[in-house]
Formats: sequence, structure tokens, C-alpha cells
Amino acid sequence: MPYNKIMKQARKRLFISKKTGARERFKLIKLALENECNTLVFSLNDPFFTSKNRNQKYIKLAVTYALNIEAGGRDLSLLVPRSMFLFNRDLFRMVHGRRKASHHFCATNPKTTNLIAERAYKLFDRAMQYTTAPRIFHFLPDEKHEDTWCQCPACRAFRPVEQYIISVNTAADVLAKFDRDARIMYIDFDLEPEAARVKPRGNLVISGKD
Repeated sequence: MPYNKIMKQARKRLFISKKTGARERFKLIKLALENECNTLVFSLNDPFFTSKNRNQKYIKLAVTYALNIEAGGRDLSLLVPRSMFLFNRDLFRMVHGRRKASHHFCATNPKTTNLIAERAYKLFDRAMQYTTAPRIFHFLPDEKHEDTWCQCPACRAFRPVEQYIISVNTAADVLAKFDRDARIMYIDFDLEPEAARVKPRGNLVISGKD
């Protein structure tokens, strides 16, 4: 079934940072409800998904106010954790011949692709039962560093937006195995999808155009 047929109403989202304390969260949610927000978005490594005891109050809140629950945000680094840099430098982006742990990774390395698939599976598996159908996930690049990608010989053949799509496509393939109606929101860097040489998977939707 087409995505636009699945969505019964536009979703007005509140992205909740995992750094936001409990009291501040409820203040934000109350303010969002007053402004007709109907969707809460938790990071994929937020306690909402990682701790069953800590998500019950939010589930009750979601049921009470008929809120949708989505997962993700600026979560792209969860697919290739920076903690792996010391012993796996070839997974990360190259700048002037040197590998950097900050801001994204080497999208064309087959090892990176394999890791993204493994990590995406674990993240989706953990979050699937708590998200609202039709399920929406968000994998957005680092804020203010959307164009900061790898410059290794293989990656130089691809523009930053194309390296980004290569990465998110891998996660999209994994998501399709869990739920064929689920979608991943991504940003297109103001580039029309047909202008990219790397085509986004069918279950990718441009953020803000849902």
C-alpha cells in the first residue's frame, strides 16, 4: 500500500533529546500538546527504548492523548559508533589522508555497510514494539555537518548527499525485512532525488514531505 495512503493524518512532531531531563520532558510535551502536537520522537538509544521500566509513563501518556511514537533523529552515528574508532579506523571518514572519528564515516567501505546492517537490525528490533504504525524512523546526519563526509579515493566518487543515501539505504533494506510499511525519514540536502546518482530506496521519505 502506498505510503500516502497509509498515513491517515499529518504528524506534527516533537523530537525529544536524550539529554533532556524527566521534568523538562514533561514540560515540553505539555507545551507540544497545547500546540496540537500528535507525535513524540525518541532517539533510538533513548531510555524510552532501552529501559522498559522508564518508558511506561510515556506509553500511558501516548495512549491517553492518542500520540504517535516514532524513533530516531540525529542518530546516524548510532549505526557506526565512534567508540569503535581506535581499533577500526578504516570504517571512518578520511580527510587529507587521515581518518577522523567525528561526523560520519566511510560509506563505501564494505565493512561499514555490514556494520550498518548489523546495528540497524538491533536498533529496529528493540524499537519496533514501541513505535506507532505506520512506523517512522529518522536517520539524520550530524547537525551543521550534513556535508561533512569521507574523502577517501572510493568515496570521492560520490557527493556528500550520495554517501548519506548509500548509508541510509542499507538501514532501509533492513527495515523492510521487519515491516514493509515502515519508512525512514531522510534529508535530501535540497537536492532533488532524481539528481542523485545513488537512488534512495522506496521506503525512504524526504523529511518534511510526509
